[in-house]
Amino acid sequence: MKPRRLRDSVQAFWSEREARERRTVSVGAAVVSVIVLYMVAFAPALDGTARLQKELPQLRQQALALQALSREALAINANAPAPAVLSTRESVEAALARKGIKAQSVVATGDLVRVQMNGVSFAAVVEWLDEMQKSARLNLAESRFTAQAQIDIVDVALSLRQPRTDDRP
Repeated sequence: MKPRRLRDSVQAFWSEREARERRTVSVGAAVVSVIVLYMVAFAPALDGTARLQKELPQLRQQALALQALSREALAINANAPAPAVLSTRESVEAALARKGIKAQSVVATGDLVRVQMNGVSFAAVVEWLDEMQKSARLNLAESRFTAQAQIDIVDVALSLRQPRTDDRP
């Protein structure tokens, strides 16, 4: 019933007005309708178009920069060193010797290398581990460090694992 009462009140308001007032109100309503239509439908579209035309050159430049970076990354990846070969007992002992470390035992089986060292410098072992991670791609799987009475001297038991490659089982 409310819509009917509203319609009746609007008709009563309209019928009380003179012809000149009706024309003025109609023209005002038409002008307000056109302004609202412009603000709701056309202004956002025109503003968006102007903004996109302003941003488009910058976006194209960014796309070109991304393409160049992508090509550079592909080139770097193509020039990447081949995966390290499986570490052997001899290669691990040679790396230890270069750091002046003597191991009690080195056992290499598959992709796992176990190293036992007694009375060695902790700093030298850490440097050697860093070198092995970078050059031979060996990662520390398990470690046991036992501190000795002398500063920087430890007994060490390490298990190093080499990541699997596609050509190994």
